[in-house]
Amino acid sequence: MYLRHPYLTLVGATIALLGSALICAAADPPKLQGIYSNMEPSVEQGELIGIEVFILPHIRDDEVAYVALVQFSDGLPTRPQLVDLAIQDDGISFSAVHPIEGEIRFKGSIDMEGLSGRFDALGEVSLPRGESIWQWGASGR
Repeated sequence: MYLRHPYLTLVGATIALLGSALICAAADPPKLQGIYSNMEPSVEQGELIGIEVFILPHIRDDEVAYVALVQFSDGLPTRPQLVDLAIQDDGISFSAVHPIEGEIRFKGSIDMEGLSGRFDALGEVSLPRGESIWQWGASGR
């Protein structure tokens, strides 16, 4: 006598596949490349405030390496800087030139939410993963 309903078998298989996909996705570390930005326009003051970091991969000596395009804005956006990104077991770091503070070092980490860490002279920062402020016109934001 056959008691199983064919749809229950299909539902069970679907749940098992989704569960294994979630476990695999949770086990993979987040990709480093992407756009991380807390840059926002200040409508009241007519300024642009924040930091944007765009991490890009490239090949160096037959291995994947990363650079970061870093832009500061403390009223007006500065010229973006291309800096080398150092990757350690406990996170990432790079140095960039801030328009007021001069050369500053960043040390932090990347997770699914974004880039967080500390700039020497600026303190703690959290840059959400997402789109660049310079893409807003295309996305209607």
